[in-house]
Amino acid sequence: MPEQEKAVSTAGERSQWKDPLLWMEGLVAVAVVIGLYGLIPYNFGFESQARSVFEMLGRFWTDPSTADWHHGMIVPLISVGLILHRAKELEHVAIQPCRWGIGLVGAALALFWVGYKVDITIVGFLSLQLMIGGLILWLLGWEMMKAVAFPYIFLMFAYPFYFLDTIVAFPLRGLMCQLSQLFLNGIGVETLRVGTALVSAPDYAKGLAQGQKFALDVATPCSGIRSLFALMMVSALYAHLSLEKTWQKWTLFLLSPALAVMGNFARMVMLTLGTILLGSAVAIGTEEHPTTFHMAAGFFVFVVALGGMVGVSRMLQAIGSRKEKKG
Repeated sequence: MPEQEKAVSTAGERSQWKDPLLWMEGLVAVAVVIGLYGLIPYNFGFESQARSVFEMLGRFWTDPSTADWHHGMIVPLISVGLILHRAKELEHVAIQPCRWGIGLVGAALALFWVGYKVDITIVGFLSLQLMIGGLILWLLGWEMMKAVAFPYIFLMFAYPFYFLDTIVAFPLRGLMCQLSQLFLNGIGVETLRVGTALVSAPDYAKGLAQGQKFALDVATPCSGIRSLFALMMVSALYAHLSLEKTWQKWTLFLLSPALAVMGNFARMVMLTLGTILLGSAVAIGTEEHPTTFHMAAGFFVFVVALGGMVGVSRMLQAIGSRKEKKG
């Protein structure tokens, strides 16, 4: 009897996805999102032509001038992939539409209108995120919302929070300069900091003036802002897939900014030493035409940061195992 009841329950859970009304409501919801965020001219930005929210997203994801946010284009694919990976498990989640979702949809529409009136792109992005959550809650219910919570929250990495450039980038430039200066002086490479640039100290015995040995300006891309958000995205995904405990996942995610700083610190040291040994023309090049060595240093950021992420993850797993043994 229990096996028969279980079989009947499973069949009932699966049959809920065959409800034509549910699929019709889902198609209407998709049409609303496409129409509202894909077809309506929403924001001018710094242009003479208004673009829809989806068009603005596409531009941030592909325009060479917004390279800091190019990682966002793969975020929706990852979120969808995570849901499809758990498709069989989600079949057994009870669908119980929740009226609270109507309130979230209303709030998303209000945000959309406000962003349209004040011509601020980021408000449109937040409206889109809220609209997706409201529709999931309204049509599928709390249980489904909880089941897809991570893929839904992960979508936030798709949006370009460009206003953080001025808030985060300059402090990061200063931090990179300070850390690199301390390290280089510590290993015997006398270094001075001039604004956001690192220059060699004068060596009067050898007839070298200040900056003659090397001079390296920490431009905004070198500050770490470019790798910071991408690494936070990767660390969130890695923590979700590889760690079991909630405290482990949050610890790794909260350490991701420090790992990004560590990676960029290694890059700055690599570029400085490369300039001393190979010369600026080989190690740096120009901002428009960086050298191969300069590009390799950019990849080195992620080698160091991702290596640190894996190391921290294993350390957290070891700590978790010890706690379980003691318990």
